[in-house]
Amino acid sequence: MNTFTLSVPDGSHFVVSLYRADGQAAAILRVQWWPKGTPHPHMRRTWSLVDSGGHCPREGRPRDALTEIGPYRLADWDGQRADLGGVQAELRAGPFGVSLSDAAGQPLTADLDPISYVYDARTGRISHTLSRRQDDHYYGFGEKSGPLDKHARYMRMRNTDAFGYDAETGDPLYKHVPFYITFTNGRAYGLFYDTPYDCSFDMGAEIDNYYGDYRVFRVEGGHLDYYLIGGGSIAEVVKAYTALTGRSPAVPKWTLGYLGNGMRYTDHPDAQTIPAEFVAKVRRFRMPCSGFHFGSGYTMAADKKRYVFTWAHDRIPGPSAMVGIFNDAGLPVIANIKPAMLTTHPRFAESRHFFIREARRDNPDLSIFWGGEGAHIDFTHPAAFDWWAENVQRQLFDYGISAAWNDNNEYNIRHDDARCYGFGEELPLAAARPIQTLLMAMSSYQATVTYWPERQPFLLSRAGAPGVQRYAHTWTGDNRTSWKTLKYNVPMGLGLSLSGFFNFGHDIGGFAGPTPEPELFLRWVQSGIFNPRFSINSWRQEGPEEAPWMHAEVIDQVREALRFRERLLPYLYSLLHIGEKEGIPPIVPTVYYFPNDPATYTQSFEYMMGPYLLVATVLEKGERVREVYLPAGTSWYDWHTGERYDGGQTIQVDAPLERYPFFVRAGTILPLADPDGERLYLFPPEGVGETVFKVYEGDGVARNSPPPRLIRIAATESEVRVSTGGLPFTLPAWERRRVVTA
Repeated sequence: MNTFTLSVPDGSHFVVSLYRADGQAAAILRVQWWPKGTPHPHMRRTWSLVDSGGHCPREGRPRDALTEIGPYRLADWDGQRADLGGVQAELRAGPFGVSLSDAAGQPLTADLDPISYVYDARTGRISHTLSRRQDDHYYGFGEKSGPLDKHARYMRMRNTDAFGYDAETGDPLYKHVPFYITFTNGRAYGLFYDTPYDCSFDMGAEIDNYYGDYRVFRVEGGHLDYYLIGGGSIAEVVKAYTALTGRSPAVPKWTLGYLGNGMRYTDHPDAQTIPAEFVAKVRRFRMPCSGFHFGSGYTMAADKKRYVFTWAHDRIPGPSAMVGIFNDAGLPVIANIKPAMLTTHPRFAESRHFFIREARRDNPDLSIFWGGEGAHIDFTHPAAFDWWAENVQRQLFDYGISAAWNDNNEYNIRHDDARCYGFGEELPLAAARPIQTLLMAMSSYQATVTYWPERQPFLLSRAGAPGVQRYAHTWTGDNRTSWKTLKYNVPMGLGLSLSGFFNFGHDIGGFAGPTPEPELFLRWVQSGIFNPRFSINSWRQEGPEEAPWMHAEVIDQVREALRFRERLLPYLYSLLHIGEKEGIPPIVPTVYYFPNDPATYTQSFEYMMGPYLLVATVLEKGERVREVYLPAGTSWYDWHTGERYDGGQTIQVDAPLERYPFFVRAGTILPLADPDGERLYLFPPEGVGETVFKVYEGDGVARNSPPPRLIRIAATESEVRVSTGGLPFTLPAWERRRVVTA
């Protein structure tokens, strides 16, 4: 058998299934708990999980028919013990519980009897409690504040518009991602709770003398439906999780350059003049730039209210001409859209049938939105889903806009009992909040691929839930200008990356708060060039223009950093393709590649860009010497000096204002774009045998044809082999250079 059902004396039911996939190291144990004996009526479907083709229909997938999830299929087992790949699962029937151990039989965790599964009939809250080891490390959780390891943290999952959040302590934030990885004694496993309800994770903040060390997942409704993901390594867990929920697609290469942004541009009283001025400054200051964002100011009417799918014709009399200036300069435009309409919106009456409804009356549910009272689009209504997609095409793409920027889409409406259409099966908002976020991204995505079937789609979403990464890329929201934000945005991004959001970034310079001082701005730019998404963005209307040229005293260093970002694009572009195809995140904490080095387990502020680059940029005010830990098991080269260091030690390196410290691993194959052509930088393998890297070459604009050319490069101490299509291939555009020890 592959699925086992256990009825318990209190009338509840447990349903346990095992999934396996050919060629996958991880197996997955699914546990469903129905406290009332049957599935909760508002959790009949899931939007988190994909089929074997990587798809999920807009109406979701029936939970009771999940015989396949991604490449995984239901597998036969005895209902007692299962090898999940690197970890062993064992079930007990009375009382029900799951325990995990490593291959040697050493315990990793177990459901904590008698409080492992608790249902509060008064509130509908469900709790799942597991044992906790003091040497556990907890990674993931999507976008969360604080250090990388969330041991002893308490965190809530509720999509929230967290303007100006504290990057060290703020909670909740924009994304609802109830997934995390436990790493203990060299072994990793994942837990994904597939629920749309508000929930929380207590990873050891709560102490109770009678139960020892434990951790608790609590959810505010529905039933329990979780996936215990094996694999044994962090890499295999991430690979399996993204196979279940879908992977981030690779992007057009233009989206990886510096993308202009900022509220002041389209809010400007004479916004029509902005494109020519911005393009002129890009050229005058010789700054690399590949695209531009239209903030919501392009929709701001004379009453200062922002009305989605309208244009501010009083300040922008020629929208197509305005967009055309950017397009002619080679800067595609990404336009901001929001999923709510104020009651004063000129199209409110026309759209009223597409809104989320009040709990007890057939009226649009009204709540506070930006600028007044408004109603939110209900994307669980097929007509609303289609109406939105049509307006994205007619009100954005017809004017020359290239991509949609889904913003303010947290659906943080305080009326949890407001009604959603639910594709014909009505849902309270409490059971649909993150689903609305996902479906907004899906509708905008559908608009994009319908309008341009030949183009690789690109869009953004601020809010998120498991599955949003299939359609949209993201950033860490409205951060606050401070050195602390610069520092703690680093582990926030690492959590996102381990949770399937491979293409992410931060608002460089800080969105809210004071104007960044020159040193802070420069260090933020130098840090941001190593993330997949790079955009300088702020809320500020006054003060210096938040752009690469905002501080004359550091403009040369900013330009140099942006130019190095341009050089990195062949490497970054290849990493994103590898991520889409193989489930390997481009940006990861050092523990991902060095799980046998305990010094990496809590390393929050240094990370790996791909398998080869260790990034350790300056994150502290006034710091001119950076302390860096080099992971053990390899040697490292300082990019700036060529000096070689043994791993497993902490060193100090010079970090003057013009330098952003990073290190290259021995055996590295690093494709860079240099002014005189693309080059391949090789760093001595030093007896590590053969190292291999897959270079994907192309601009990424075409969606299906022609695909990017895959070039396999293998290097040893004595030779370099380049091949494509399995045949030896000489690539004239690449020069080979060996960087020698200083």
